[in-house]
Amino acid sequence: AIAMIIVAGMMRHVFSMASITEVSKGLLSGVGIGLFFISPWIMINNAYGDRPFKLTLIDCGYAIIGCGIMGLVLTAL
Repeated sequence: AIAMIIVAGMMRHVFSMASITEVSKGLLSGVGIGLFFISPWIMINNAYGDRPFKLTLIDCGYAIIGCGIMGLVLTAL
C-alpha cells in the first residue's frame, strides 16, 4: 500500500508538470506509465528470477490496470 501511494504521488507530480487535467488523458497517461515504465521493470526482475512468463503477464497487467486507475482518480479529483 505504501509503494502504491509513492507511485501515485510521483504520478501526480508528473501530471502537474505536464498539465494533464482531463480524465481521459489521466487514464491514458496512467496506462502508459504502467505499460512502458513499470512493466519492463517487472519483466526484467521476473526474467532474472527465472519466474514463469504467465506470472510476468499477471504482474504487468496488475501494474497497467493499477496505474490506469490511479491516473483516472488523480485527474478526476
